[in-house]
Amino acid sequence: MANYTFGANLIENLTTGLYKNALNTFREYIQNSCDAIDKAVYAGTMQRDEGRIEITIEPDKRRIIIEDNGTGISTKYFRRIMTDIASSDKNLQTDRGFRGIGRLCGLAYCRELVFRSTAKGDDKESMLIFDAEKLRSRFYGEKKYTAAQVLDEIISFDTIHADTDEHFFKVELIDIAETNKDLLDVEKVREYLSFVAPVEYINEFVTLFKGQEIHQHAKELSFKIDEYRIFVNGEAVVKPYKTNYKTSLGSNEIFDLYFRDFYDADNNLIAWSWIGLSTFKGVIEQTKETPNNKMRGIRLRAGNIQIGDENALRDLFKEDRGTTYFIGEVYAVDKNLIPNSQRDYFVENDARNVFEAKLREYFEELHKLYHGAAEIRSAFRDKNKPIIAEQIFSQHPHDYKKKHKAEHDAEIISLTKKAANADKKINKKVDEARGKADSSFWLKVYQRTIDEAKKIPTDPPDESKPFRGGGVSTIHNRKNSRRRVGRVRKRNFTLQFTKSLLKILNWRERLFSIRLKRSLANETSRLVNRTGLQKQISAAKFDETGYVFSERVQGRRAIL
Repeated sequence: MANYTFGANLIENLTTGLYKNALNTFREYIQNSCDAIDKAVYAGTMQRDEGRIEITIEPDKRRIIIEDNGTGISTKYFRRIMTDIASSDKNLQTDRGFRGIGRLCGLAYCRELVFRSTAKGDDKESMLIFDAEKLRSRFYGEKKYTAAQVLDEIISFDTIHADTDEHFFKVELIDIAETNKDLLDVEKVREYLSFVAPVEYINEFVTLFKGQEIHQHAKELSFKIDEYRIFVNGEAVVKPYKTNYKTSLGSNEIFDLYFRDFYDADNNLIAWSWIGLSTFKGVIEQTKETPNNKMRGIRLRAGNIQIGDENALRDLFKEDRGTTYFIGEVYAVDKNLIPNSQRDYFVENDARNVFEAKLREYFEELHKLYHGAAEIRSAFRDKNKPIIAEQIFSQHPHDYKKKHKAEHDAEIISLTKKAANADKKINKKVDEARGKADSSFWLKVYQRTIDEAKKIPTDPPDESKPFRGGGVSTIHNRKNSRRRVGRVRKRNFTLQFTKSLLKILNWRERLFSIRLKRSLANETSRLVNRTGLQKQISAAKFDETGYVFSERVQGRRAIL
C-alpha cells in the first residue's frame, strides 16, 4: 500500500476553514455532549432528566468551559479516541456528531485547547492538551510540516486521580483571541443557542399557548423531540417562541398551530412541520427594537439541532421573503437526510431531492395563503371606504356638508359599487379555501383576517383640536391633495424650465451678436481691400433669417 503524506494545512482546513461563524464552536461541542448523555441514559448510568450541559463563560479570564455529565471516556480508550482525526466510532444514522472533526473547531479561537474526561468506575481523569498557538505558527512559517509532525508537536497527555463515581467530559478554551469577542458575549451566546441547540420551548409558549401540541403531534408520529438541559452561566437556555410579534405592517399574533407531514413514494415519513397561524400582515422584521422577532422563519432541524440559520429553506419558497412571513420548524425524520460538514444543509442525495420536492409543494401553498390574506385585507379596505367616508363627512361643519352634499353623495355611490365588487372578491377567496384538500387552516386564516378587517375606527372627533377638513371625505381629500401636489410640481417644473430656456436664448443671442459683428467687420475689411466695397456688397446674399453671407463664406452661418 502506498504511503500518503498530508500537509499541516489539512488541519487548518478542519479548524479555521470549516466554520464561518465562531459561535458554531458551541454547537459542535454541544452535539457531542448530547450523544454522550444519550449513551449514559441508554446504559442506565442516569435518568434523562439528570443530564446537564453546563457552559461557563469567563470574559475577564477569556476562558470558556463546556461540560456534560454523559458517559465520559475511560482512560483505557481516551488516547485512541481523541487522536482519531476525522475517524469516529459514532453511528451516522443515530449520532449527531459523527465525523470526528468537530472537537478541533476550538483550535481556531484560543491559545490552548484542553479536553478532560473520566468514565464511571474509572479512578483516573484523562487530559489532552492542544497548543493552538504553536499550531498556527506551523501553518504560516517558512518550513513545511506534515499533519502528523504538527500533531506530535502540539499534543500532550496527562492523567490525574478521579472519583470512581464521576463521569463527565469537559472542554476548556483558554485565552480566547481578541478577534473573537462574540465567544465571550454571554447574551449573544445564549441567543445563538436558543435556536440552534436542542432545548425546550419557553414555558410561556407552552402554557399560554399550545406548545404541548407540538410534542403531542410528534408522539402521534412516533417521533421523539430530544430536549436537553443546557445552561449558560447558570441560566437555562430555551427556545424563545412567543405568540405576539411585529411585522412590517404592524403587530401580529399566532392564534393556532398547523401541522403538515411529508411522506415519500413508499409512504415513509421523511419530515414533519409546524407553523404558527396568523393573519400574515407582513414580513417579520428583525431590528433592535423588535428582538423577539429573531424567532422568525421556518427553521430546519435534524436531531433537534438547527441546520443552517433562518434562511436554510428560503430557496424553496417562490419568493425570497416567503419564509419571513412565518414562524415554525421542519423536523427531518429520514435518516438519509444527512447534515453536511458545515451543518448548514443536507448532503446531496435522493432523499434530499424528495424532501425538497415535498417542501416546495407545501411552500407554494403557503405563498398563496399569505397573498390570499393580503388580498382579503385589500378588498376589505375597499369595502369599508363608504363607511369611512360617511364617518369623516359627518364630522364636517354643517355649512360644509350643505355645500358639498351633492359631491359627497356621488362619491358614496362610486365607493359603494367598489365595495360590492370587493365583497365578491372576499367571498370568492373564501370559496376557494373551502375547495382546498386541507381547507381547515386556510379557512382559519381567512376568517381571522376578515374578523380583524371588520374592525373599523368609529371614535368621535377630538373636540379639543380644531377641525382641519377640506374635502368631502378622507379619500376625496387625499385624491385632491395628490392632484394639487401634482399641479404644483408641474407648474414649478414649467417655470424652472422656462427660466432655463430664457437664459439659454439670451446667451445665444448675445454670443451671436458678438460673433456676427466680428464676422461682418472682418468680411467688410477683406472686401474693401481686394475688389472694392460696392461690387462685393452687390454680390452678397441673404438667407431667410436675414443673416449676411458673402460668396466666400456662403453656407457658413455666423452663429453657434
